[in-house]
Amino acid sequence: MKKMASLLTMTTLLTSALLLMGCDSKTSNKKSTTTSTTSPVTNYPYPTPTPDPTTPYPTIPPTGVNCANGPAAAPGVADAGQTIEYYKINQPPIVAHGTGEGIVVWSSVTNMPAGVSQNILYTDARINVRVVPRRQSFGNDSMGVPCQYYPQPYQKLQVGVRVRKQEASVGDYYLFDNVPTDCPSATRHFQVPEGTSLPLAIEVMNIKWDYSCTDYANRGYPNVPGVCPWDRVWPTECVGVELQFSTDSTKDLPGPQAY
Repeated sequence: MKKMASLLTMTTLLTSALLLMGCDSKTSNKKSTTTSTTSPVTNYPYPTPTPDPTTPYPTIPPTGVNCANGPAAAPGVADAGQTIEYYKINQPPIVAHGTGEGIVVWSSVTNMPAGVSQNILYTDARINVRVVPRRQSFGNDSMGVPCQYYPQPYQKLQVGVRVRKQEASVGDYYLFDNVPTDCPSATRHFQVPEGTSLPLAIEVMNIKWDYSCTDYANRGYPNVPGVCPWDRVWPTECVGVELQFSTDSTKDLPGPQAY
């Protein structure tokens, strides 16, 4: 009887041990299970740009051909006998790093190129503006911050422009939309502010590009909300914008009008 009792006790202990091991095994398997997802994360770290002196990547396709609004260098229109061509801020163009909404990246009051006077913005009758997206490699942006990387192959930009009198903090704002690189936008007729004896101020802000959407698509995530079709330019990157404008003293800008 003692042997039978002993055997029964050992059998019970062994069974309990096996049950406990089974529970541990199930718990371990449950913890090791992972769930995969293919949903894009819109706040992923910015990809590392290609620095100098490595070969530029990706390849930038040709631009500035078959522009819907005509060539960027088309001559002006002398609608009242003017002989002076419209003005271009293009040597150098306006250059900006990506930044937040509403932040001015270039102002005619503080960032005019060397040798260009604010006096060209004296007008009481006309201030018409258009933009030409450009690319910028290296050098500095218009605020003096170095551009360290090859330009990304964006194909279009959105560019915000505000015209105001220098004494005011607000003015007439317009967003040039869907403008191909190296092609001019349509011309916007800005309101000429009254009651100023100073040259007008032109400011550039709110630049967005199409490249974030393209970059996501190349990673297998097309049409991502929040970055398609437009996204703020990455803060690591520089973009360029040529600003063209006419006053009552110059020939008017050519091409279609945006009003």
